[in-house]
Amino acid sequence: MTTDRELDVLLAGAAGVRDADLPDLPEEFLDLVTADAGLSLVADEPASVVAARQLVADAQAARGTPRRRPHRRTLVRATTAVLVLAAAWTTAVLVGSPATPAGPTATPTATTPGHGIALVAAEEVTFPLSLAEVPDGLTPLFSRRGGLPRYGSTPAFFVADYEPTSLVSGDTGPAVADPGRVLLGVYPEDPRSSEEYGFRPEGDPTGTVTVQGAEATVWRERGTVSLLWQRPDGRWVSLVGEGAQADTATLVGLGGSIVDRPQPVGLQFGLAPAGWSVGGYEESRSLDLVSDTDPDSLLRLSLVGPQYAGTLDELLEGTPLAGPPEPVTVQGLPGLLAAGRDAGGPGSWTLAGRLPNGRCFLLLAPQELTQDQVLQIGEQVTADS
Repeated sequence: MTTDRELDVLLAGAAGVRDADLPDLPEEFLDLVTADAGLSLVADEPASVVAARQLVADAQAARGTPRRRPHRRTLVRATTAVLVLAAAWTTAVLVGSPATPAGPTATPTATTPGHGIALVAAEEVTFPLSLAEVPDGLTPLFSRRGGLPRYGSTPAFFVADYEPTSLVSGDTGPAVADPGRVLLGVYPEDPRSSEEYGFRPEGDPTGTVTVQGAEATVWRERGTVSLLWQRPDGRWVSLVGEGAQADTATLVGLGGSIVDRPQPVGLQFGLAPAGWSVGGYEESRSLDLVSDTDPDSLLRLSLVGPQYAGTLDELLEGTPLAGPPEPVTVQGLPGLLAAGRDAGGPGSWTLAGRLPNGRCFLLLAPQELTQDQVLQIGEQVTADS
């Protein structure tokens, strides 16, 4: 059965190109999307457009709705397919001298042409702050949201979700004590100013504490403790503890360990098109690059969850393709490259590959890139285990 994380990755591909260029999705796929939402189709509108638009509407209407675990109402994670993500306050532009990447060891025979864009070395994508003291048993997943109209009306903001390591790694070993959960939010303004930030503690504050010399407001509610304060640099920071981490003293200690040390998000491009910038990332498993001249044009890298045991062919099932996927070799391992079946627009490439650590990935690229360039980018994709 497809897990929640795998479904996120499969849905994410639908958001990687312009709405006008999206082909029809198979009706049975749309049935799966609409079954839970109680949707009806609009006559003569492509199924993929209906699905994508409704996913966005659902995210805007239900940002506070729990997705997998309880107590997500305070600081919400939107699903990758809907809300992947955002530009930073100072968007990191991908610059560098032209790279000479390792080329593909096989070339696909798909005939849809690409015109090519110069590729450059990509800068490392990072989350702006670090916890010097990470609670035992927790591993962070990083997100960057907002900043572009297509992703909401707020300036860009960041969320680090410190989840149980067993959930992040897909460990199916014997159950261990739940270490709880911590969410760290970093905002350019008071996050209570907009519901889109997702910081909505219930009820009135229950007190104040001091964190790194600043006064922090405290909320205690239903197994959750939340802190919010403004840093001297003007940014606002929230800490939310759940379960074993729902303790004011614990959160004050974690807040005191926050340092201005950027940390890699765990999913990286080694090569990128010249003149493209980081658009955002979601839960360290989906990363978008956006054209500086056409923000609707995306290059999306999605990492499939560690629990996935299927094949690359299965990853592409249900994807509208112009022809059968072509076998290629990416990072020394078998991969598949396919041209998307477009609806009058420029279309897209989909590359399914496997990293040396065993994790599968999907790369959705515009057909302005050549087949060789898509493979060159795939050669230099990296991800933490």
